[in-house]
Amino acid sequence: MRHNFIGMVISTAMDKTVRVRVPKRVVNRHVQKEILVHKNYMAHDEFEKCNLGDVVRIEHCRKLSRHKSFAVAEIIKPARTWTDPDTGITASRFTVRSFSVAGAVKKDMLQDLYLKEIRNYKPDSKAAKAEVTTKEFVAPKIPEAPKNDINLDADIKTYEQSGVVNSA
Repeated sequence: MRHNFIGMVISTAMDKTVRVRVPKRVVNRHVQKEILVHKNYMAHDEFEKCNLGDVVRIEHCRKLSRHKSFAVAEIIKPARTWTDPDTGITASRFTVRSFSVAGAVKKDMLQDLYLKEIRNYKPDSKAAKAEVTTKEFVAPKIPEAPKNDINLDADIKTYEQSGVVNSA
């Protein structure tokens, strides 16, 4: 029996190849909670019929390349598309999400607010009137070496007389 998976097309950037995300529910051993994990499979799409967002069934086949060992068996549910009434351009849900008009409008509003703030900026009169004075840099003085006034000649003679060190 061949492996069959159902997943969503997340990339169609390659020739005759699609990337399909297959979800899977797994129970976490430690928390005993069901979580949703996914795995991405490369699948062969001979006629390039798949679009972003299509729900497809992929079937295991002989290895076609290094990463590709599945083929698209059928498109279960095509992706929702949206047609722009002004231009007539048809786009899938994913394309609409990445190039949304609302995002562009928000960006323009933020840019306008930013430019408005820059135009209305007036520096403080107190800060402008304050005089800036700088002091000339003076290097710190180098500390002097400690003075050693101790005479050790007597101590050396007693040490040599004790016989520990031979004086030559």
